[in-house]
Amino acid sequence: MLNIEKELAALARMSTTELARRYGELFGEATRCRNRPYLIRKIAWKLQALAEGDLSERARRRAEELA
Repeated sequence: MLNIEKELAALARMSTTELARRYGELFGEATRCRNRPYLIRKIAWKLQALAEGDLSERARRRAEELA
């Protein structure tokens, strides 16, 4: 099981290049983004989804309706 607090602390210490690499590991695709706050948010969201579960199918449908 992931320790979210430790993971977030590690993200804060990473360089932008390291964050981009971690993003690729988690999402399975490279990112061209070099915005540190954005990368940290996206990675943190993915780590939380892996640790606690992702959105339900109902929530996904509702989000698509709203978009």
